[in-house]
Amino acid sequence: MNTLTHTFKKFRVAFDKEVHFGNFIDKVTDMYGDKTCFILDTSLDYSFMSGDRHSYVEWLGFVNRMANALRDEIGIKAGDRVVVDMSNRIEIPFTCAAIMKIGAVAVPINFMLTLPEISYIVSDAGARAFVTDRAVFTSQIGSKDKIPDVEKWVVLDSAEGLDEGMIELKPVLEQASPDFPPQKKDPDELVGIFYTSGTTGFPKGAMMSSRSLLTAQRLTAAVVPTTPRDIGAMALPLAHLFGFGLWIIALSGGLTGLFVRSFNPKKMLKIIEEKKPTIFVGAPAMYLMMLEVGIDDRDLSHVRIWGSSSDAMPDDVAKRFCKAGGLFIGGKRFPSIFLDAYGMVELSALACLKIQFPGLNFPPGCVGWPMPPIRMRIIDEEGNKLPPGNVGELAVKGPCVTLGYWGKPEETKASIANGWFRTGDMAKKDRFGRVYFVDRKKDVVKSGGYSVFSVEVEKEILDHPGVSDVGVVGVPHPTLKEVPIAVVVLDPNASYAPDEILKWCEENIASYKCPKKVVIIPDEEMPRTPTMKILKRELRERYKDLFLKPQR
Repeated sequence: MNTLTHTFKKFRVAFDKEVHFGNFIDKVTDMYGDKTCFILDTSLDYSFMSGDRHSYVEWLGFVNRMANALRDEIGIKAGDRVVVDMSNRIEIPFTCAAIMKIGAVAVPINFMLTLPEISYIVSDAGARAFVTDRAVFTSQIGSKDKIPDVEKWVVLDSAEGLDEGMIELKPVLEQASPDFPPQKKDPDELVGIFYTSGTTGFPKGAMMSSRSLLTAQRLTAAVVPTTPRDIGAMALPLAHLFGFGLWIIALSGGLTGLFVRSFNPKKMLKIIEEKKPTIFVGAPAMYLMMLEVGIDDRDLSHVRIWGSSSDAMPDDVAKRFCKAGGLFIGGKRFPSIFLDAYGMVELSALACLKIQFPGLNFPPGCVGWPMPPIRMRIIDEEGNKLPPGNVGELAVKGPCVTLGYWGKPEETKASIANGWFRTGDMAKKDRFGRVYFVDRKKDVVKSGGYSVFSVEVEKEILDHPGVSDVGVVGVPHPTLKEVPIAVVVLDPNASYAPDEILKWCEENIASYKCPKKVVIIPDEEMPRTPTMKILKRELRERYKDLFLKPQR
């Protein structure tokens, strides 16, 4: 397949008005057929599908077998909510696609959740079926009795030694038919419930339709300058909408994905060097970790496109990787392209995109333009539209927006009005319509009459030569009501005391927004979401008494 044909097929998928999860896998397979769909770091072991490379045709067969098995053997019906909780394996999104294809509702959850969190989600979603694997069941749950609401327990691999009544899915899949015709489906009907990361307490279930999940992802696949020879590497949780959305982009764009089940910076750099993917997408924390272990002596020149989402990407970090990668035009090498996407669970992971080509620089903090037909505006507390240059809350309207929160009409009403979703993010727009992320609304520190934007302070602290990562949060103070503190992770070879970091901050950061205290912790003690974003809610709780107790 040449590049022109490849581009034509991408646009056909992107602008197909009849696509939905009743036929999505069928349609991309019609386009890309025997092309390799995914390369895996952990081989599959099914009688009908083994090894580490599998085509679009093979994955369609997997989805159809799964659909037949779940419907005919397990008894899953249209409208049933089905929790998918496996270790981070490639089967997750394809199992979700099968659930959606038969008209049921997929509820993928991250394998790192605790038992109380899992039990809450099962109860909240009204799920009666639970698809898992042996490793996750034994480490997370242990016994079916701990989640009594589940009626049908399905384990993907061996059920030997587990609770009686666990249905072993692998032999059922191997006997199931690989044929399951495309289904008719309303693009706006509910197909999935994706739970937020719980940064403000127990998570909420964002309801997603085929239209909300597929629109921006298919358009992104069309506009990103890929070729049929590109291989895209990622090591993201596929149960999270960031990873799930990338899976949709990869399939829509006819890419070959290189999927790594778990992220380790040294391992990832070695894989990039040896396997030579031309695209890498990860969370900003992953890029920072790879910089920590060193990229200067690595050959990353074959990476044409770097991509990021889930959190604010420091501009200097993006430039370091663009310089390490390479874009060859007319025999000359240029820095590689960097894609920075803005989104969240309620926006199907992607709503705004910045494509930074060599020589094209964006102002600091800019996350690009909304992906058409998505619209964005900046509003004040009363919902009034603010003019360019003013900081306010970002509101989004378009097909990417969630249908609402499952079982929570009041929360839905408070978040969505006339189709506009209030993101809870502080942002601004310039006169060209470009969007600038400023901070999460709940993370803005109100100190001494000033608004301190935590993201802004974090970027400044990351300029310190010994700082690897930092979370800035507001904590109670007896006279100022609230003050910012910095919770810092040092570089592996750095040795600094908290007072030394604090002194540097006082010398380099404006006094009104300078942290009033620095706390240094090991990286493993920094609380993170599944996409490695710092859980500031936990930091606020952990250090809430820092200034309220007598200092010794």
